[in-house]
Amino acid sequence: MKARFLIPLFAASTFCGLGLAGEPLTLDQALSLALQKSKASQLGQTKVDTAAAELTAAQRQRFAQVHVYGASWYMKDPLEVKLARGSLTSVLNGTGPALGLGPLDVTAFPTNDLALARGSRTPSVGSLTVAQPLSQLWRIGSGVRAAGAGVAEAQRELNHVNARIRLDIEELFVGLRVQTLRISEKEAMLRWQERRLHDARVARSAGELLDDKVIGLGAAVIQARAELTRSRQEYARLSLELADLIGRGGVDDLVVTDRLPTREDRPLSDWIAQAANNPERLIAAATLERATAGVRAARQAYIPDVSLVGGVVRQDGVPLVARDNGVVGVTLSWDVFDFGRRRALVTRALSQRRGAELNQDRLEEEAARRLRLAHQDLVFADERIALAHEAVSFRRRASELAHQSATNGLALEAATLETDAELRKAEADLFDANCQRHIALLHLHYLAGQL
Repeated sequence: MKARFLIPLFAASTFCGLGLAGEPLTLDQALSLALQKSKASQLGQTKVDTAAAELTAAQRQRFAQVHVYGASWYMKDPLEVKLARGSLTSVLNGTGPALGLGPLDVTAFPTNDLALARGSRTPSVGSLTVAQPLSQLWRIGSGVRAAGAGVAEAQRELNHVNARIRLDIEELFVGLRVQTLRISEKEAMLRWQERRLHDARVARSAGELLDDKVIGLGAAVIQARAELTRSRQEYARLSLELADLIGRGGVDDLVVTDRLPTREDRPLSDWIAQAANNPERLIAAATLERATAGVRAARQAYIPDVSLVGGVVRQDGVPLVARDNGVVGVTLSWDVFDFGRRRALVTRALSQRRGAELNQDRLEEEAARRLRLAHQDLVFADERIALAHEAVSFRRRASELAHQSATNGLALEAATLETDAELRKAEADLFDANCQRHIALLHLHYLAGQL
């Protein structure tokens, strides 16, 4: 019992430690938490479930409908079949001459009211009817296709929502990693400026430097602190956004790993060829399929409704009617004239299909345009990476030389701090360029429906 109590406690403590002072938060963990928490993803799943239920209901329309009916009531005057007194007199008097017997001169027949059959005061009736649609199967088939397209549309919308969540989470991860290096760069820059200000104050005390130079260096220190604050603020903002997405609202100091997935690159022509697989375009394709099924259903409304019907009827308490009876036959129903209602429905369905076609083409063209832009970002990122590599090489060599000079007493510590800050900036620029390339590839895979 104690062990079972400790398991959820341990899981909760592990979860709470992710991204804080404990183990850094990984991308897979963040994606899992975000998908579990996302109300948009949950809403998308409910739409999929609803569409699946609608498809099942549409498919069931193909089967026969079984209808059971029953009724019972109380009658103050029961139903009865009777002959009134004298109701057959004229018949008998006319029958005698017709038979050559002469007039019978019957005065009244029957002499009293004669009850032939009497019903119950509480009659009842029950029926079981089975109706199998025949001509309606065409319209039902169109409804099934429309419902199937609805399931595909809902599932693609869910996939789109989840892909968007993955895109946002990974972009935040990249942003946090970039800001981590930017903070390191700004801290190095602040150390250099503070050292310059310290050396300037010492020089001013020795009468070797004027106050205006010291004041300028003091302003440079303030500027360096402001830039460091802005980088920390940006890190806190990105952390808050990521924390909200994974259900950790209010946490502004998440720590994330630097491990990101690698993705393949392809020529631009290959990416453009994948524009038809764009998530939004796939949703539009399902909408078009639904609209096409709606056109078929609207046109099939001109077909008469023909059904095969059979059933049994049982009654009790109604005179001169069989207690049990069976019926079988065919029913036909057709609106001969509806004042143009069906024609209007067909026109509306055709307009909706045309709109769905245009929207699908628009989204495919938009996807191709965005793929070109993302690929352009990728190309420029490669150029930035090549330049940043050269800059890092130069800055690293300059830092090594500055440290050697300081060790040999040929340069001040401020010079080494300056080259260290410049090296940090060059490394941050290189990482930023690599992240730009990663984001460009991320967007290419997202736009191509491969995320």
